Amino acid sequence: MFGIQERLISQEKKWIKVESNLVGVNGQKSEINIELLENNKPRAMAFFDIDGTLAHLGMIHGKAINRIFAGNDPVELEKVYYAGFKLGNSFREFDRMKGIYVNGKTEWKDPEFYIKNRLIPFMNEIDEPGNPAHDRAAEYLRRYGEIAGSIADEVYKENPEEFKKANIQPILKLANMYSRLGIPMVGFTANAKIFVERIAKYLELSNLFLYIATDEAMAGGGKEVAIHSLIKMVEAKGISVPKNNLIFVGDSIRGDIGTCLLAREKDKEIHGQGILILKNKEELVNIKKQINENPELNRLVNSIEVHGLMVDDVPKDEKGNPMLLSRFRDKFLEKL
Repeated sequence: MFGIQERLISQEKKWIKVESNLVGVNGQKSEINIELLENNKPRAMAFFDIDGTLAHLGMIHGKAINRIFAGNDPVELEKVYYAGFKLGNSFREFDRMKGIYVNGKTEWKDPEFYIKNRLIPFMNEIDEPGNPAHDRAAEYLRRYGEIAGSIADEVYKENPEEFKKANIQPILKLANMYSRLGIPMVGFTANAKIFVERIAKYLELSNLFLYIATDEAMAGGGKEVAIHSLIKMVEAKGISVPKNNLIFVGDSIRGDIGTCLLAREKDKEIHGQGILILKNKEELVNIKKQINENPELNRLVNSIEVHGLMVDDVPKDEKGNPMLLSRFRDKFLEKL
């Protein structure tokens, strides 16, 4: 099922229960069933981006970013902020936003310009604690996390159904399918811990995920830093991680799926496959064009098997539930 080697499904197996580190709306932690094969490992381990992959959280982000950078056009501000969501961590996102809206570097509104002219030359200064650029961005992140967390509380108190509506149903269905197969799942998201704790609770992710790594776990890099720490955390629960069969699900080919290659530089055992979440065929065409024109992205998809999953093209049953069955796969899934 999307990245799982089919030959593993028939192996002899046993089940264990592992407690999630996430807290649900009832204040409790869920027990998650994990299937171990004859080699005493799960068939795979999955890493999910949360924001923009499992759920759309615009009802929170729009309000929060306008409080941080008050006085700007709210529609444009939100659009510019979202354009930086695929940079890998929030230190980079807020370094970019501060540059644009405090220092007047309007050319950074183009994320590719920011990556080429700011991020790549000064990545260590932005990512590493103790550097002025990092520390300034971290302060913005701290403020943003507190504001976004408070807004999440307000939204849930006033209308908890907003969080159910926020779920991206086909990807939630995919996560539930992995859960039924006993695959351990973790999240890694470029958001502050104080905010992620709220959304994990309100989106009821404790029923699916063992951990979610946040920006605080990515200091010194991007999500590749979180990959190593998440593997250690899962293994500390007594699960031997199948590092040669990792699945990366996210809406950023660089910031989510490409982190597999960066993580492999530190641990050669790491190998994975990617599922890139796209809205529709138009986004598929655009990402293919970017891959053809960008040597870095071209190298990435040649090094990792990546499939594009087009959310809007997933068929639904008579009740409106997404159908991810293999016989429909060619309608919504395509190898990049």
